[in-house]
Amino acid sequence: MQTVADLMITKLVTLKESDSLAHAKALMAEKSIRNLPVVDADGTCLGMLTQREYLKHAFYLVSQFGTQQLSKKEEQTPVRNAMNKDILTVSSTLSLKAAAEFFIENKYGSLPVVDEGKLVGILSPIDFVKLAHQSL
Repeated sequence: MQTVADLMITKLVTLKESDSLAHAKALMAEKSIRNLPVVDADGTCLGMLTQREYLKHAFYLVSQFGTQQLSKKEEQTPVRNAMNKDILTVSSTLSLKAAAEFFIENKYGSLPVVDEGKLVGILSPIDFVKLAHQSL
């Protein structure tokens, strides 16, 4: 049986809660990724900053301070203010079939993979597309 561990990405780009939204935006652009796990010093996954959450907070900042202040406010705003703390995680031992069914039934861009409380990987629908492509 194939498990999440067989497919998950383990070379992770992560954020700390204290990182700025400007830093997060730059990482997303530089690495061409839309979902960044937020971890503490011990590697515990505290939440996710998705592109959607970032944009929602950026629109809030614009509505409060105007577009001319956006860059400054993004530098001053920690990720903890915009990240989603109510996240679902999966274990690396979960079957790929169960993980695939989850993505089919829910509109998640990625799932953090957590073992013994620590972030060990991330799984996204594109990983399944790559697997299907290899099988063709």
